[in-house]
Amino acid sequence: MPLFELEASRSGRRRVFLRAQLPFLLGTLFLALVTWFALPDDALSPLMVGGYVLAFAASVAALWVPWERFARPWMMSVAVVDMAAVALIRAELLPDLPAVTMLAVFPIFWLAYGFPWYGIVVAVLGAVFMTSFGFFVGNTWPTTPIEWARLITLPVLIVGVAVVVYIAARHLRRNSARVRAAQHDQEIALRAAQDAETLALSILNTVSAGVAFYDADGRLDVANELAHRMVGMVGFRLDEPPYAGDNVLAADRRSKIPYADQIIPRALRGETIEEHVEWLGPPDAQVAIMASARRVYRDDGEVLGTVVVAYDVTELADAIEVREQFLRTVSHELRTPMTSITGFLDLIDEAVSPENERLHGYIQIVTRKTDDLVDRIGELLAANDDERPLERSDVDLVPAILRAVDDIRTAASRRAMTVALDAPATLAARVDLSRLTDAVTELLTNAVKFGDDGTAIAVRVARVDDRVTVAVTNHGVGITHAEQRRIFDRFYRTASARSRAVQGFGLGLTNAREVVAAHGGHILIDSVPDAATTFTIDIPAG
Repeated sequence: MPLFELEASRSGRRRVFLRAQLPFLLGTLFLALVTWFALPDDALSPLMVGGYVLAFAASVAALWVPWERFARPWMMSVAVVDMAAVALIRAELLPDLPAVTMLAVFPIFWLAYGFPWYGIVVAVLGAVFMTSFGFFVGNTWPTTPIEWARLITLPVLIVGVAVVVYIAARHLRRNSARVRAAQHDQEIALRAAQDAETLALSILNTVSAGVAFYDADGRLDVANELAHRMVGMVGFRLDEPPYAGDNVLAADRRSKIPYADQIIPRALRGETIEEHVEWLGPPDAQVAIMASARRVYRDDGEVLGTVVVAYDVTELADAIEVREQFLRTVSHELRTPMTSITGFLDLIDEAVSPENERLHGYIQIVTRKTDDLVDRIGELLAANDDERPLERSDVDLVPAILRAVDDIRTAASRRAMTVALDAPATLAARVDLSRLTDAVTELLTNAVKFGDDGTAIAVRVARVDDRVTVAVTNHGVGITHAEQRRIFDRFYRTASARSRAVQGFGLGLTNAREVVAAHGGHILIDSVPDAATTFTIDIPAG
C-alpha cells in the first residue's frame, strides 16, 4: 500500500484514507462553505455540484473499496477522480477565488509521494488537465502573456513541488528499504545469536563440568547449572562478589583457603590456574573439584573475559585416599614382621656352626631375599611420603651425583655395562640434596635394569642459564609413545619390565617425578624403541 503503508490490510487502507484522502475531502468541504457564504450564486452550479459529487465518491471509494486486494496502481484512480473534481470546481471559481488551485495539492502530492515514477507522470498530466479544463468549458483562452502567467504560475509551482516531493519520496523509500534490510539482517543475526546462546547453554548443561565465563569487567556472562550448584554448596553466588565462601578447603582437606586465594578471585585477577584441587561444602558433605581457569583474548590482544572450569573429582579423590590408606597400612603392617624376620635370621646365622657352609648359604639367600622385600616395602612407604616438605640448602651437586654413579657401577658391571659421567667440576644449586639424589639414583637404576648387556650408560650434568639438567641415557628396548604417557603413573609397569621379570612395584619413576616437581622442575623422556632412551631432570638452580 502507498504512503508509508507496508502492510496490505483493511487497517492499512484506512490509514491511507486518513493520511491522503481525508485532507482533500476536508479541503473540499471548506471550499464549499466558503462558496456558499461568499458566492451563493455559484454554490449550486452544475460544475460545483459535479465537483462535490466526484470528491465524495472518491472518498467513499478510498475508504470502502478493498484496494489491498488489487494491484497497487489501481488506487491511483482515487487521486485521478480527485483531480477531476478539482478541475470542475476550479473552472467555476477561478475568476473569483484563484486560491482554489491549491486544492490540487492533495491529489498531486499523494501521487508524487505514494507511488513510483508513474505517479508523478499522472500528476503532471492531471495538472495540465486541471489547468486547461476551464478554457474548454468557457471557450475563452488567455490573450496576453500576463494572463498566461497568471494562469499557469500556480499549477507549475505545484507540479514543481510535487517533483521535489517525488524525489524525496524515492530517497526515503531507498532509505526505508535499507533500514528494513538492515533490520532484517539484525533480526537474522539476533536469532542466530539466540540460537548460538541456546546451543552453548545446552552444551554447557550437558558436559559433566561446571563452567562459568566472566566478561572483561568481572561480571558473570554465562554459567551452567552445575557451576551454580557447586558454589551453592559453599554458600556464595557466581554473579555476586566476593565469589568465595567459608567452606573451601585445600587438597589436604584440612587447610581453609582464604577468600582472596580461592579459584574465582584468583582467576579474575588474571592468574592462570591449572588442575587446582579444592574441597567444597560442609564437613559431612564435601565435594572435591579440580579447577582450571584462564583469560580469553581477542585476536588483537584485548581481554575478552575469563573462563573457569571445574570438574567433580570426589570419587577419584576418595579412591586415591583409599589407595593411600591401603598402601600405608600394608607397608607398616609388613615392615614390623620383616624387622623381626631380619633379626631372627641374624640370630640363626650366629647359632649355626661355621662348619655348616650349606646352611649358611641358605641363610644368606633368605637374607638377600628378605632385604629385597624390605626394599620393596621401602618403596611403598616412599610412595606415601610425597608430601614431605623439601629441605633445601645451597650445595654442590657434582659430588652427590658422582657417588650415585659409583654406587650403580657394581650392578652395571654384572651385565658388562659401563657408566660414563660428563659433569663440570662444580655445580652449585639450592636443592634437597638427599631427595634429588634418590631421583637420580632411580634413573640410573632403571638404566641398568632396562639396558642391553654390554652397552654404555651416559650421565650428563650441566647448567643452562638458571636451570640444572641431569640426563641419563641407556641403550635397550626403549619406551613406546603409548608407554611414555603412563610411565610416571603409580604401579604402572611396561611390557618389557614384565617380560624381563624386573622386580618392583612401578613406583620408582613416580617418586622421582614427584621429587623433581617439588623442586619446580620436570622430567623429560626421549626414547626410540630398540634404541637409545634418555631421561632428563630439569630443575631451577636457585
